[in-house]
Amino acid sequence: RWGSLLVSICMQCTLFGASVVFLLMSAQIVQELLKEVLPQVGYCKWFLLFAAAITPPMWLGSPKDFWIVGFGAVLATFVGCILIFCQTVIDGIHLTEPVPHNSHSINGFFYAFGTILFSYGGAATFPTIQNDMAHREKFPISAAIGFTIVLSLYMPVVLGGYFVFGDNIKDNILLSLHGGMISTGANILLATHLICAFFIVINPVSQHIEQIFNVPHKFCLKRVVVRTLMVVLMVAVGETIPQFGKILSLVGSSTITLTTFVLPPYFYMRLCDETSPNWPQRKIPLYIRVYMWELIGIGLVGGAVSTYSALQSIVSSETFTKPCYWPD
Repeated sequence: RWGSLLVSICMQCTLFGASVVFLLMSAQIVQELLKEVLPQVGYCKWFLLFAAAITPPMWLGSPKDFWIVGFGAVLATFVGCILIFCQTVIDGIHLTEPVPHNSHSINGFFYAFGTILFSYGGAATFPTIQNDMAHREKFPISAAIGFTIVLSLYMPVVLGGYFVFGDNIKDNILLSLHGGMISTGANILLATHLICAFFIVINPVSQHIEQIFNVPHKFCLKRVVVRTLMVVLMVAVGETIPQFGKILSLVGSSTITLTTFVLPPYFYMRLCDETSPNWPQRKIPLYIRVYMWELIGIGLVGGAVSTYSALQSIVSSETFTKPCYWPD
């Protein structure tokens, strides 16, 4: 019972945090695109406008009501990453100064640890994916293909950013690119991806909360109220911490670490050690068990230190970002 509750809390917090990150990044990208046309509309105002715009579509039932967003998110990501890499190469060709690469502190390493885990934190959904597969025994192949595709999209962008921008790179690499048609196209595609992904990611949270409050599985006033209040809560978080990188690192180092490093191997060992009469007996080799405990140890230590680093970056006077509602 406690395991189910812990996993549920971690998953809902992860998805909620990711949704806030997606909205903040979308607002930042649109501000960059329209800064010449609407210079008076700042980052925080764009965030509010996006929150208001996504509220009515959130009242729909589930992704099946807008299935095309999944396809749109994948296509926009694929083409957007190609454009980002192309613009990065162009910027690299025109470099006139050495690219700075300074040494970083151990605190910076653990801060990045959470960000990296956020990028590859989909492992918690693997059981659901495998359960829905027609041929479940082929799941390892499916997972390998999925991670290969993700890696093939991430690595060119990461390597390009490292060698071309170095320490000058911003949290959002799109803001580091020089302006032009390619950069503009990448911004539009990534904003499209983020909005599409937002509706997919936030939906399980909405349905979970509606289940708690016995909201009918149809369009009704209760659903409108619950999902609107969720948007209000997202606005409160985003306006309080208007830097998506800090939220991203905090989520990655805490809940995603638990659902990726700690809980899966622990639950697997518990299931294999079960001795109920009707339970199939499974034996884990010693070296596999040792490896799993190593994963749990890395997750607990790395996650704890990374969570501390992420919280420190939020509240520290040196890296503190003023909330949007903070008076000047």
